[in-house]
Amino acid sequence: MSVTGIATNGVNYIKGTELEGMSVQMMAAMVMLEVGATKKKEAEMKISEMKGQNDKAKQLNNLLDKMNGELGKYTKDEDSDKAGRAIILAKYMNEAKGLGVDISNWCGSKSSEQVRAITSGIQHMAENCNSDNQTQMVKLQDFMGQYNSFISGASDQVKNANQILQGLAKN
Repeated sequence: MSVTGIATNGVNYIKGTELEGMSVQMMAAMVMLEVGATKKKEAEMKISEMKGQNDKAKQLNNLLDKMNGELGKYTKDEDSDKAGRAIILAKYMNEAKGLGVDISNWCGSKSSEQVRAITSGIQHMAENCNSDNQTQMVKLQDFMGQYNSFISGASDQVKNANQILQGLAKN
C-alpha cells in the first residue's frame, strides 16, 4: 500500500489508507484520541501498581499487628522470653518472607531490642509503600491531565473540521 498526500480545495487527504478522505483536523483528532487512549492505559497501570502497593502496606501492617499482639507478653530478656519471641518469629517467618521482608536475622533467640529492630523494619517497609503511593499519585494526576488535554484537543479538532465543512457546504 502506498501513501500519497494530495490537496483538494485546500483540504488535505492521505490516499490509500483508512484516513483517505479525512481532513487534517480529523486526522489530528484521531491521533489525539489515540495518544489519549495511551495515557489512559498508563493511568490504569499506575492505579493497578498503587493498589498493589496499598495491599502490600495493609498486609505488612496486619503482620505487624499480629506479631506485636503476641510479642507483647514477652517484656523481659530472660531465656524463657527470648525463646518465646523466637517461637513467634518462626511462626510468622514464611508470611514475612512472602511479603519481601528480609528474614535472615530472625533465627535463634532474640532480645527485646533485636525484636524491636525487626518489627521496626516491617513498619518501615509499610511506610515506604504508602510513601511510594503518594509519589505515584502525582504521576497518576499527570497522566490524567495529559489524557484530558488530548481528549479536549481532539474535540477541538472535530469542531474545527465541522466548521470547515459547514463553510464549504455554504459555498
